[in-house]
Amino acid sequence: MNVLQVCAYAAEYEGNFIKSLRCLDNLLREQGHNTLYAFPENAKNKEWCAELSKTSKVFFLPLAKARIKPETYRKLKKIMSDNNIDIVHSHFELYDIPCNIMRPKNTKVFWHLHDPIKKSKQKSRNILNTLQYKWFGKDCTLVSVSDHYKDVVIDMGFNRNRTVTVLNGIDLGRISYPYDQKEKNYDFVTFGWDFKRKGSDIIFNALSKLYASGYKFKLLFNCNESTITELNHFWGSDKYPEWLEVGMPVENINTIFSKTDTFVQASRRETFSYAVCEAAYAGLNVIASDIYGLEWANEVPTVTFFENEDVDGLCNLLKNALDSKSVPEEKQINDARNIIESKFSTLVWAKNIMDIYYSYL
Repeated sequence: MNVLQVCAYAAEYEGNFIKSLRCLDNLLREQGHNTLYAFPENAKNKEWCAELSKTSKVFFLPLAKARIKPETYRKLKKIMSDNNIDIVHSHFELYDIPCNIMRPKNTKVFWHLHDPIKKSKQKSRNILNTLQYKWFGKDCTLVSVSDHYKDVVIDMGFNRNRTVTVLNGIDLGRISYPYDQKEKNYDFVTFGWDFKRKGSDIIFNALSKLYASGYKFKLLFNCNESTITELNHFWGSDKYPEWLEVGMPVENINTIFSKTDTFVQASRRETFSYAVCEAAYAGLNVIASDIYGLEWANEVPTVTFFENEDVDGLCNLLKNALDSKSVPEEKQINDARNIIESKFSTLVWAKNIMDIYYSYL
């Protein structure tokens, strides 16, 4: 069996997504199957992509206007026909339609929904969603990382009988807990890759209220270059409050988690939060918004929720964290880690995906 993973992914680091694919690749290889990959052109210069190329065939596809560019379709057709592809697994939507249109007759197509899709205010976007999920997806199987967003796509016209939910997995080896933590540099840490969706403004508003009431603390806002413009716009300049420190992406996430006891996520929308899962596995207290896509975290004892977009509710939880100066109890941490190991590892994810492949062949 030849499996083609088509991924609209070109992040600086491989992260949990590529780790998950590599884990699946290893399981399939053990059973005599072969995995090939296709990424956007801008993934060529990434270190993880070069490493992947050493053990697997890797192809590159157009990024700009990929859905309507003839080159995308020509390349996919050639890749699939030249390599006798049995399964095409498309991730992150961009290449979904081209993959299905160009697939050989007996090739099975899986669309993997990673993003928190929703009905748009833009009529053109809703038309595109209807075309994709009601018409172009007729012969595909949809794999969603969330029951809620699976239902959203079904409402857009996708066949419910051809859908399945598989929660994401994290690379457990990436987290080196327990940490030899000699100094806590930050009271709170958050990630802000997508300023609006991640609710960065909610966190800033809550902490501004807390600071105004006399509390002293330090927040590490870990983001990327594209977020800086929005950050400056929010504060009105590039001069930030004394309690805010800005950090850039790091390959070793332990360099961040080892410097705090509390991770904060105020996302407005998520499908599955790698960050919440990793932070809980790292033994941190996690404060998170109660949203679709985080239902799984309700059973993790170190995760506390506040109502989505409730600045006052978040402010109270942050205040409690400062007042109590508490760290998670060892039993709570062990319980959290055991839950994550049994349900949310890359190995569990890979086994689930492999079972789905077999069930549709």
